[in-house]
Amino acid sequence: MRLAYFILLLMLIASCAQKIEIKNTAFGTAEAANIRTTKIEIGKGFEEVVEPKINIISPKDNEVINSSRIELRLNISNFKIVTPDKYPKKGQGHVQVWIDGMEFRGSKTEFEFENESNGTHVIKAELMLSNNTVLNYSKTIKIVVNDTS
Repeated sequence: MRLAYFILLLMLIASCAQKIEIKNTAFGTAEAANIRTTKIEIGKGFEEVVEPKINIISPKDNEVINSSRIELRLNISNFKIVTPDKYPKKGQGHVQVWIDGMEFRGSKTEFEFENESNGTHVIKAELMLSNNTVLNYSKTIKIVVNDTS
């Protein structure tokens, strides 16, 4: 009796197995697989994820500035500039700017730096959440100050 159950179990397992057909291709032998895909349509109530962007409008990368005054202008998209707060909200925060390792923060897109020395300077602008968490969105440029006055 056990043998009969064992044979029925083997037949049941064998009937569940799928047959895989092997075909020759230009790249050699490959398995032909049945692939099913599901198309997902985004309907109302779903939003496309749009990443924040930060760009330095002026000065331009590698620009020579003939003054000790640097006017930095930023273009920020898909991100709302707000004052710092300990409770961050998605998609909003403020800007952190570094010039030669010195940090400046603000809820603005324009910064002014005065009395900068002659030579090459590195400027980095990055987005931060309102609780001062740095986000992975930044832009870095180099400029040369050549003040002859």
